[in-house]
Amino acid sequence: MQIGTGIYTPSDAAALLHERPETVRRWAYGYQRKRAAGHVAHPPLIHTELPTVEGQDALTFVELVELLYIRAFERAGVSWKLIKDAAAVAARMFSTRHPFALRQVYVDPHRVYGAVREDDGSESLVELVGHGQHAMPSLVKPYLEQIDFGPNDVARRWWPLGRDGGVVVDPLMAFGAPVVAQAGMRVQALASAYDAEVPAFGADGAVNRVAWTYDIEPAHVDTALRFREWLRAAA
Repeated sequence: MQIGTGIYTPSDAAALLHERPETVRRWAYGYQRKRAAGHVAHPPLIHTELPTVEGQDALTFVELVELLYIRAFERAGVSWKLIKDAAAVAARMFSTRHPFALRQVYVDPHRVYGAVREDDGSESLVELVGHGQHAMPSLVKPYLEQIDFGPNDVARRWWPLGRDGGVVVDPLMAFGAPVVAQAGMRVQALASAYDAEVPAFGADGAVNRVAWTYDIEPAHVDTALRFREWLRAAA
């Protein structure tokens, strides 16, 4: 596996996406439904790259970002078929197996679009179905404010609570686990250390004790605890 890929089980991805694991599995691996004429197969909405890891399916960071986009599409009322068609067209347009991890891809409640640069340097929005007819000027959805893109326009890191939330998911840090950005430490490590100190020091004392132990600011421990509560709220 390439360094900086990130690795997530479907359950990991579901927690970060605030979705059910079975929904994430359907998006990533497809599913079958039983009909009167037999089973009907629905293919996955993304291409997955990793083999099973210790007997479990695994997703990369880029695939996690694609699932984030798909979640937004579904919540906006975009049908499974339109998402699948859009992915196929975008993959051809942008020569990639992971079109929904590209900066150029956008969504509105009824269509999925991609931004294409014109000869004069401006951008036009192209509908990613049919033959990609020009549709409307470029638009940016609020959830894209959570994503940093690399120089190749592929998603580079994700701030699940926004950039002011203090927690980043970056495949180059901690194998892609959520990290308190300013402290450079895993959320889980700080939250677990806090739990271990609470019986002896109480809630406030435990925050200060963990901060002292790791030579970080108490606010960084608070950030980890807030993020853990955000994950638990999804569960």
